Amino acid sequence: MVKTVSMLACLSFLGLALPLRAADVDVTGKWKVTSKTARGEHTSEMSFVQEGEKLTVTSKDRQGNDVTSLGTVKGTEITWTAKRQTPMGEITITHTGKVDGKTMTGTMTMGEGHTGEWKAERVEK
Repeated sequence: MVKTVSMLACLSFLGLALPLRAADVDVTGKWKVTSKTARGEHTSEMSFVQEGEKLTVTSKDRQGNDVTSLGTVKGTEITWTAKRQTPMGEITITHTGKVDGKTMTGTMTMGEGHTGEWKAERVEK
């Protein structure tokens, strides 16, 4: 009986601890983001600011212009959407992925069904 109560108490504690860990995710800071598409690999530095679940991502496009993107962080799930100007017009790029400590990984969709992968590493101060 004591073993059963102890085991239930332990499982209850773990059930409470896991949601708290996911809620502690904070991606605020600088990240080195590498995107891989059919056109090759591109690495850039991005600044993330998280306020609750709200996310603002600041980066530069290939011409050096500032780009601000908006998204969300819910638990360990991250999503943000950027609009970029190309010679063929504006495209929308949506990044979705997971945060795991000092790294993030995920996929992205661009324009008319093109996809790619991305990964990010936190830049240490």
